[in-house]
Amino acid sequence: MFNSKTNNKNNQESKRTMATQHPQSIETLIGHSTRIKGDMKYSGSMHVDGHIEGSLVAETETDTLMVSETGRIHGTIKAGNMVINGTIEGDITASGKIEVASQARITGNIYYTNIEMEAGSQVNGQLIYQGKDVITPIKKENKDGK
Repeated sequence: MFNSKTNNKNNQESKRTMATQHPQSIETLIGHSTRIKGDMKYSGSMHVDGHIEGSLVAETETDTLMVSETGRIHGTIKAGNMVINGTIEGDITASGKIEVASQARITGNIYYTNIEMEAGSQVNGQLIYQGKDVITPIKKENKDGK
């Protein structure tokens, strides 16, 4: 009566984590054994497997930050889009979409316009909706690229 192969395939597709939906290329990679102390600015997409102690700011609203299960950031984060599956201690501001995956442990406020939270994730702080009027220091690029 039920086709088990079809049901298994559908179940596997629905179990995919949000973290698999990230950009094709990564411009900056912070490796598992890397420890960085200090404020950082990045552009494009950044993937963090290591530890960062300091603020992390994206240059444009289209930039993406991905923090894996082993990634840890202790500081303020401001980016366009984020996929968080690691540990964050500090406030987060996302002008685009933020995805909080199941292994995420966040201590701090999240300022968001679009958020998706997976079961199992933990946030110890406030979720503060910013609507379309999110205020971040992220500069929008002009048509001439400046």
